[in-house]
Amino acid sequence: MSDIALSTMWAIGQFERLADFFHAGKALGFTHFELNHGVDSAMLEGLSLNGCITSVHEPCPADVSMGTLKARNWLVSALDEDERRRGVTAVQRSIDLAHELGAGAIIVHPGRVDVDPELEFRLVALYRQGKAGGPEYAAARERLAAARAARAGANMRSVRRSVLELAEYAEPRGVRLGLENRYHYFEIPLPDEVDELLNLGCGDTVGYWHDVGHAEVLENLGFGTHEEWLQRFAQRMVGIHLHDVVGVDDHQAAGLGNVDWELVARYLPAGALLTCEFQNYNSPEQVKAGLDLLRRAVGEGRPRA
Repeated sequence: MSDIALSTMWAIGQFERLADFFHAGKALGFTHFELNHGVDSAMLEGLSLNGCITSVHEPCPADVSMGTLKARNWLVSALDEDERRRGVTAVQRSIDLAHELGAGAIIVHPGRVDVDPELEFRLVALYRQGKAGGPEYAAARERLAAARAARAGANMRSVRRSVLELAEYAEPRGVRLGLENRYHYFEIPLPDEVDELLNLGCGDTVGYWHDVGHAEVLENLGFGTHEEWLQRFAQRMVGIHLHDVVGVDDHQAAGLGNVDWELVARYLPAGALLTCEFQNYNSPEQVKAGLDLLRRAVGEGRPRA
């Protein structure tokens, strides 16, 4: 059997009851699961999950949804102290749930830089139009990078404070924080910011969570390379989200896109938590084929760094 977990991302909007998702996942060969940020307390009620949940993705339980947190700027990166505290509280609820279920880690989104997201949306639109090699695209990318660089320092001060508070909360509960690389360039962290956050003196309580698709998308947009994330942070990796990418469209089942799985496998440390983070549009057959591919490429029994 595989030691690769399946995220409840595949369940949301597809299964009426979460119990049906777990049954379907087990039928496909999964024995362990990650609770994602689409799962709220009502969906968990009555389920016996101890022993099969490897990780929890904040803000699960999403009784305050991720959409609400973003819309109200209740994020760990917020400059307003009340908003920042609400973001920290949301992550603390995930730490509590992970502790209750015996999950060893939570995945943390470290917020965003307060720039106009339209700068990135326009860049992505140009990419989809096939203009990534042209001067208009290069200018749009530079505008986004410059705007982010000008504002990142203030938001990072909030993130540093939040991570220190969360580490203090998580450590006695035996839960590790995996700071995840993000899909959007305007989000936190970039590689140098990961390095900064991993050197706050929190020890093993704070580590890095690698999202394959996010790193791949940023490379496709022209922001660094996928391999840089792996090279720099493999030894601090708590876990990894596994999904494939076509262009800027991620969360495809493994094998449906262009990710270099041999590259990913080369850097995986022993003990890293492995999770398939496939969207619900992937068919059961695609999920099963993706699991089989990942078992061969990065899964159980494969030597790791």
